Amino acid sequence: MSAHEADVGRAGATIALELAIDDGELAERVRRIIARQKGLRLVDPDQGAAADIKITDSMPQYASAVPVIVLSDGFDAADALLAGVSVLSDQCDGETLYAASRAVLRGLTTFSARFRAHLLNEAAGDDLPEDSHAAAVDLSARERQVLELLAQGASNKMIARRLGITPHTAKFHVASILTKLGANGRTDAVARAMRLGVVMI
Repeated sequence: MSAHEADVGRAGATIALELAIDDGELAERVRRIIARQKGLRLVDPDQGAAADIKITDSMPQYASAVPVIVLSDGFDAADALLAGVSVLSDQCDGETLYAASRAVLRGLTTFSARFRAHLLNEAAGDDLPEDSHAAAVDLSARERQVLELLAQGASNKMIARRLGITPHTAKFHVASILTKLGANGRTDAVARAMRLGVVMI
């Protein structure tokens, strides 16, 4: 750990964050979070400002000069962790982002607890008893609506229009459903839900 990393990693030090987020809605939400969170500030490397950490919503395709935190909906969380990249939920709050940033600057890899069940299910594969999956499924009313639309083959945009929510919110619900069902994708989620009797088509 460099002297600079040690300095910004101290409690009370301000951490400079660079945003490299493609999702416009998510980028704006993270900007607001950073503006409100003590200890975090947004910088623009194009203006000559040095960042301590890069915040992105996609897996880095090349080595970064600074540590990276990926904000994920859960789909690529396991891949990011295996690649040694820190992963937070794209629904995280300012305190979580600050705590994770401090940890990252101390050389630690962070992983959102929200994705723990998904990671364990992926590691276990389909070896878990069917009833253990059933016991773990606790879908909200909204998630059940989204799941029914998934079973009809609806995209996130179609789900958003049908339910009167934003595409990003639809994406969040889909990720939550996959996590709760231990599914590897949308088709797998529908198949598992059908086997458990959670959805009928």
